[in-house]
Amino acid sequence: MVKLSAYIVTLNEEERLGRTLQALRQVADEIWVIDSGSTDKTQEIAEANGAKFVYHEWKNISSQKHFGQELCENDWVISLDSDEVLSPELIAEINAIKENPQADGYWVKICDMLPGDKKPRLFAKSYNLVRLYNRKKCNMPDDLTNDRVVLGDGATTAQLKNKIYHYSYLSLTKTWFKLNMYTDELVKTAIIQGRYYTHLRLYTEFVRQFFCYYFIKRYFLYGTCGFWMATTLAYFRFLKIAKWFEWRALNKK
Repeated sequence: MVKLSAYIVTLNEEERLGRTLQALRQVADEIWVIDSGSTDKTQEIAEANGAKFVYHEWKNISSQKHFGQELCENDWVISLDSDEVLSPELIAEINAIKENPQADGYWVKICDMLPGDKKPRLFAKSYNLVRLYNRKKCNMPDDLTNDRVVLGDGATTAQLKNKIYHYSYLSLTKTWFKLNMYTDELVKTAIIQGRYYTHLRLYTEFVRQFFCYYFIKRYFLYGTCGFWMATTLAYFRFLKIAKWFEWRALNKK
């Protein structure tokens, strides 16, 4: 059986971290919480759940995750966000894989959970990422804001059947605060990478993104809550472009 390390990035996550760690403890032999300066009970909750807590000054999300990966003692690691919870079925599946891994990395579906949800709704939005992996064959790079596991040459992957539950929503106030900070990072990345946005993109971004979130990504399945979430997410897609134009204006580009 392989041993499994886990790492989680936090900042003021006292409301969600406990549930995440309680599930994670059922598969992980070691848990690291990488914090960028919480002022609430995040550290107390982490340590009460057997996690190792360490402060690391914020640079960007991928830098924090890369730092966490490098702290892990075991080759096999799992990366989770503080608002993600392993489902009971996924816990059993991961424990079975630990007995004899058949791939170097495992894709897992992450399903959005909105207020009142006990399980993901039928056809609700989800995305598929490699989160469980052997870091001898795969890597979480320090790559600006691109917090995605990169597969090494010849690395094999397999798909996990069960899901991570993603409890991203706490309130509109906290969602707007988080996304406003995130758009700042995205603009910095766009500037460094030399990206260019047209005025047409600026004028149409909100409408296009609302259509995408509400219909294509199926937020309409969440009723009234889905409407305000689709509107919020579309606005912040627009805000990224608007901040880029603001930067050009301030720097006379």
